[in-house]
Amino acid sequence: MKLFGVFLLAVGSLCAQTDRAIPDEGFDEPVKKTVVDLGPSPYYRPAQHVRKKLTCFYYSTFAVKQYDEGQKGAEWLSIVPSANSGCGLTHSEGEKVLTWPEWGGYFRGVKGAFAIFDAPDGEDGGLPFAVFDVRTGRKLFEDSSLLDYYEKELHIKKSFHIAETDQIIRLTYLRVVRAGCNLKAEQADCWNKVRAKLGIAQTAIPVCSRYEKADWESAIVYPVSLLLTESPQVKAEDGPIYCWPID
Repeated sequence: MKLFGVFLLAVGSLCAQTDRAIPDEGFDEPVKKTVVDLGPSPYYRPAQHVRKKLTCFYYSTFAVKQYDEGQKGAEWLSIVPSANSGCGLTHSEGEKVLTWPEWGGYFRGVKGAFAIFDAPDGEDGGLPFAVFDVRTGRKLFEDSSLLDYYEKELHIKKSFHIAETDQIIRLTYLRVVRAGCNLKAEQADCWNKVRAKLGIAQTAIPVCSRYEKADWESAIVYPVSLLLTESPQVKAEDGPIYCWPID
């Protein structure tokens, strides 16, 4: 793996393990949050004081549970179709339990009837996430948004935000996607392919950074919006576009 990829892996691990359900992103505040300490993690020495924890987030009509033993990614996540369930490891009837390969990682937040979960680790400077409908437990959409680390490095604020207007929930974020070509080396030819594939209106070729060789495929970072419906579709928006090599 290239040195840049190793660096991104470390950064992704650090960023993915933080508590992502923060008010600045526009998520609904849970009615109640309960954290149950279940003793020392079997993966660490006692002196490291890493605990097994079950965290339950309660909303008006449902709950979200996250069981974490301190490894990369929670042991499991779940959506509980009742706000009156207890905070325990036992799964109730109708509880949607999420594990790999369907999904794993960490709970990010809820807006209306949609729950968002992050992947346990980042790639290409982005952090994969998935949107689930809490009413059905069905995964509606997955994509990758800019890692927190790069928000700070690029001095970007609110690169991931969710809001509801007139009962329509819209998610806006900086999407990270592989170009399928080398934008630094191929420039105009690559950029024309990327614009056509992603629906980007900007004609100016973005400047690519962090290249040590000329033969690495590019990752493109660009602003998008997403309406959370039964069939969500990404739409490119105007705004800054970034480019760097993939992992």
